[in-house]
Amino acid sequence: MKKISSIQTLSIFFLSIGLLNHVILIPFLLSTGGRDAWFFSIITIGLIPSWVYILSRIIKNMNNQSLTDWLENRFGKLIKNIALFFIVLYLISLVLATTKETIDWITTSFLFETPSLAIIIPFTLLCIFLAHSGMRSIAICASVLLPIVIILGIFVATGNMPTKDYSHLLPLFENGYFHGVKSFLYTGYGLAELILLAFFQENISDKISRKVLVFICLGLVFLLLGPLTAALAEFGPTLAEAMRYPAYEQWRLLTIGKYIEHTDFFSIYQWLAGAYIRVSLALFLITEVFNKKTNQMKLGILFAVGFLMVIVSIVPYSNFKFLHITQTFYYPGALYFLILLSAFLFIGTFISSKEGKKHENETIQK
Repeated sequence: MKKISSIQTLSIFFLSIGLLNHVILIPFLLSTGGRDAWFFSIITIGLIPSWVYILSRIIKNMNNQSLTDWLENRFGKLIKNIALFFIVLYLISLVLATTKETIDWITTSFLFETPSLAIIIPFTLLCIFLAHSGMRSIAICASVLLPIVIILGIFVATGNMPTKDYSHLLPLFENGYFHGVKSFLYTGYGLAELILLAFFQENISDKISRKVLVFICLGLVFLLLGPLTAALAEFGPTLAEAMRYPAYEQWRLLTIGKYIEHTDFFSIYQWLAGAYIRVSLALFLITEVFNKKTNQMKLGILFAVGFLMVIVSIVPYSNFKFLHITQTFYYPGALYFLILLSAFLFIGTFISSKEGKKHENETIQK
């Protein structure tokens, strides 16, 4: 398998986790933290040094081994299988949550009368194709899509400047000093997802330095702060909190001169680019867990998960009930899981490799 560069890795994460931070988590932050959400998001920058140290130690200790082999060498086959089982469950939940969020946004914002099947089937097949093509294909696709996403982001941020009133960001702590603490559950989740880097680090050609990791973390925090502060500045805390998709509403506000309106169709490219890479990456990582399976079996696994994507998308479930479940249970639960997983992998870096011990014993016997 041809390896990817660290620059391509940046593209993958800025699209994958960027969709999460830039769009999906914003309504959760506003509903839990209100006006204070942006302040608590900035505080997460203080967690970056510790997180980068943990992540870099895990990656360095893996030393280009696959996650499956590394877990078996450190913990044994039984614990490895248990860990991989929960990792696969998490990756499947990531795929389903992202797909459901994307389809709900499309059907409630643009294609009101279009059957969900007409949207989800092409999207699922494209994600399966990209995931089956391999990590390099995902990286190349992300590198092509990201520059346009960045240009569009700058366009909407600067175009809406006349409508922004940053006085809405103050005063802080109207409802007490700890009113917005719960927003940490969502600001931290975007950073915690970087542990996915350890799942495919053997596919990266050059070493991911701590400086690169710090740059990624700061970039992800900025991707969160941008639309969050913009929503507060443009709509005020009360109206922004009531919106289902504050980041999308910023596109609806944008006009070009006096006669050009409805530029919100640009948001379709941004969202679908992020969702495409995010889902494809998760599907690829699921197949990587089964690295000793045949190509046909991996393809079967991809189509099985794809079938679940279709089922989840067509189930007539209220968008606001889905919002409540993801805000109350899924994303906080996913954060706790990633924290436990990171701690588990970090502990593994202090355990001697069983292959190393075996090699030492063979040397002594000789």
